[in-house]
Amino acid sequence: MNSDVGKDAEDKIREWLDRPELGFCFDRIPDQMTGQFGSKNICDFILFKSPEFYYIESKATWEDRFDFSMLTETQYNGLVDKDKINHVHGIVIVLFASYKRAFWIPIQSIKTLNDSGKKSINITKISKWNFDYTEIITVPNNRKKLLDYSEENYNIIFLRSNDYEKIY
Repeated sequence: MNSDVGKDAEDKIREWLDRPELGFCFDRIPDQMTGQFGSKNICDFILFKSPEFYYIESKATWEDRFDFSMLTETQYNGLVDKDKINHVHGIVIVLFASYKRAFWIPIQSIKTLNDSGKKSINITKISKWNFDYTEIITVPNNRKKLLDYSEENYNIIFLRSNDYEKIY
C-alpha cells in the first residue's frame, strides 16, 4: 500500500465517522511502534454506535486486488476474535484508489474466503462473488484527493449491522 494513499484513506474514514452529533463514539488508535516488529494494534479505529461496537481496519491499494496478506496476523486474528463477541464487529474498509471505490467488508467474509483458499478480493470480479460486503457510496469532491463518503452510508451500513447475525 502506498503510505500516502493509506493515510489519506484513514483521514477520509475519520471525516466520515467522527460524528458525535449522530451518536458515534469514534477514536483513532495510535500506532504503537514496538521496535522492528511494528504495531501490535488489531485495527486503526474503534467505533461505538449503540448498540454495536466496531473494530475498523483501513486498507488502500492502487492495484485491482486487495491481498489478504495486507492484514497482519495480529490484525486478522484480532478482528476475527473480536467479531465472535455479540454486537461486536471486525470490519476492513478497503479503498481501491485507482477505481475510486471503497468497500465495508466484515472480517468474517474475509475469513470465509481465506478458508476456502482465496487469497485476495479482485475489484473487477467482486460482483460475481458471493460474500457479505457493502460498497461505500462515494461522492466526488473538488479537492482531487480521493473521495468523500456519503451520509447515505450511515443508514445502509449501520441499520444493516443492527440486524447482523453472525453465522459460525
